[in-house]
Amino acid sequence: MNIVDIEENLWEFPCQFPLKIMGPSHAPLKTVVLNIVQTYVPEFNSGHISIKASKTGKYQSLTAMIQLSNKSQVIGIYSDLAKHQQETDHISLVL
Repeated sequence: MNIVDIEENLWEFPCQFPLKIMGPSHAPLKTVVLNIVQTYVPEFNSGHISIKASKTGKYQSLTAMIQLSNKSQVIGIYSDLAKHQQETDHISLVL
């Protein structure tokens, strides 16, 4: 399913949304996510981001709790993350 095709009736806006991203430990995931999310949710605060290293230290996982108001924010954030993933090695997986 394409993110643009999300069924808005399955979402209740506004909502708290846990955005989960994984990438290599050397990647600036926090900065990347903060910049992208603040484009669509300007009031988003970096204090709502948590990062956990893998057991081996090779990877990191990031969770950002975002207060979303509408479908266009979801589409924009995921589209920008997908573009960044294609252009760099910073993002391995977006959930």
